[in-house]
Amino acid sequence: MVIRSVEPSDAVDVAALSGELGYASSVEDVETRMDHLLRKPSHRFMVAEVDGHVVGFITFENYEIVYHDPGVNVTGLVVKEEFRGRGIGKALLAEAEAYARKSGLAYVRLNSGSQRVEAHRFYRNNGYGHEKDQKRFLKELG
Repeated sequence: MVIRSVEPSDAVDVAALSGELGYASSVEDVETRMDHLLRKPSHRFMVAEVDGHVVGFITFENYEIVYHDPGVNVTGLVVKEEFRGRGIGKALLAEAEAYARKSGLAYVRLNSGSQRVEAHRFYRNNGYGHEKDQKRFLKELG
């Protein structure tokens, strides 16, 4: 397994993995979003490769708010279903944790939908505590 920064040529695989995460997007939309995110200095986008094939990714960014110390916010983590349980997700999380330590940030945080029971087990097994339950509110601005 190799962990590396995402490249524009990974867009097809990233789009497929986004679909596994529950967020279907066209390759064109993913290319546009990747281009935008890769221009942000506080954003990181890493992929996991096995035998030359992208099988997972993690995206994370600096998380800075007025009422808490700065940290890292994981905005996306997914491993292709048939590759789960092989340490790939753990290695991707380790990238975010290493970045946080190197940057002097206090923590790594993430959100996980209430229906993702297996993901919750994975996070707990990797030392992440369940801090609180909350609801997400969204207003579409058509």
